[in-house]
Amino acid sequence: MSNDKREETGRYTERISLDDVRSVFEAVDGPVVTSGDVAETVDCSRETARRKLRTLEEHGRVASRKTAGRVVWWVVNEREHTRGINSDDSFWEFDPGTSGESTVSENVDEILYGEEST
Repeated sequence: MSNDKREETGRYTERISLDDVRSVFEAVDGPVVTSGDVAETVDCSRETARRKLRTLEEHGRVASRKTAGRVVWWVVNEREHTRGINSDDSFWEFDPGTSGESTVSENVDEILYGEEST
């Protein structure tokens, strides 16, 4: 990006921190984020967002799953994030792009949280 700065060695300086990326989980409405959400919120490329999310996953702070051609990410530690995802939930056993129900998009809150959407 044009507003990145270089160190004396020629390497780019780190403009987006892992904490910046973690803050996106609080800023986005919903239990999961995409690399596009991160890129838009912290003003970086999608590749930078993916790289940062993978680093957070390597550190055990977030988890991911590919679904319907996209990778979604969620915070692992539910004590720090009240909207955490339980990766052991049977919902995640469905193949990407399938839900087991034809109306999953209309009642995603009920499926994820066990409550009816308003």
